[in-house]
Amino acid sequence: MREANGLEEKTKQDKSYTICSPEIMMDLLIGDTGECVTEYGGVVIRILNPARFPWEHVFRTLLKLNHEVYIDERDDFLVIISKPKVD
Repeated sequence: MREANGLEEKTKQDKSYTICSPEIMMDLLIGDTGECVTEYGGVVIRILNPARFPWEHVFRTLLKLNHEVYIDERDDFLVIISKPKVD
């Protein structure tokens, strides 16, 4: 197991895969349409360009990660806040 740029890269039976954090996943999805930071195990996403923002992909990904999802407004920007569900 080797760590590179915050990602864990593993090899198992000649198959490589990368495990990444919810923040990295969101950064890859939203690109320049928003900003994402980790907060208490979840993410806070500030939407910079609502017209181009991949709303459905972001919500579906967060829900598949078993996160609760909230929407708020901060400093005139829409914000998506997620946190892992407690079972």
